[in-house]
Amino acid sequence: MESGLGAGPLVLFVLLAVYPLSLSAQGISEGGDSDVVQIEFIEVYYTLQDTTLTEVIARLNRTRLAGAGGEMSQGLTEYYIQPSWRPLVVGRRCRVSHLTLRVQIRVTLPTWPSETDRPPEERASWQTIEGAIRSHEHQHRDLTINAARALADDLNALETPGCRALRQAFSGKVALAGERLDEIHAQFDRDTPERLSIAVKLPGEA
Repeated sequence: MESGLGAGPLVLFVLLAVYPLSLSAQGISEGGDSDVVQIEFIEVYYTLQDTTLTEVIARLNRTRLAGAGGEMSQGLTEYYIQPSWRPLVVGRRCRVSHLTLRVQIRVTLPTWPSETDRPPEERASWQTIEGAIRSHEHQHRDLTINAARALADDLNALETPGCRALRQAFSGKVALAGERLDEIHAQFDRDTPERLSIAVKLPGEA
């Protein structure tokens, strides 16, 4: 899925989200969604074929979901926000009408089928790891949704003396929102401690 936020020509922003050791879930803001912000969210999984948790951890610490040369990432959040709207002339003014923001978010997470055959301590450790990866990616999801809602409010408030000026102002707002959202995601990753590698000590290990 393409990732980004666009109005007219598509501007792409690729978001790579990496593993955090300890996180708390950040909920989507209260209030629900209207017809303006239309959210499509899916989760997909990549399979870890390894037998033991030690092998799983080693593989995760080599995983780069964006491909060779990319940042290490055991989870990936991709997003695409596409505004649709019409200008409305009211007197000598032009304003935004019929605004919708289609927000598509795709989160990729790991799954480990051999978990069910492993000792309880390995299963518990895996659930901690998988839960932290999921929590981190869901926070990226929530940041995207909240940014889309804020953008919808800003766009609906636009009004100019003419529709040509409105189109320019609309495009400018969308471009700026894309830059801000990209930085918000990057800052969230920078603020997340201990996210570059997974280290779990199992009982009996030195």
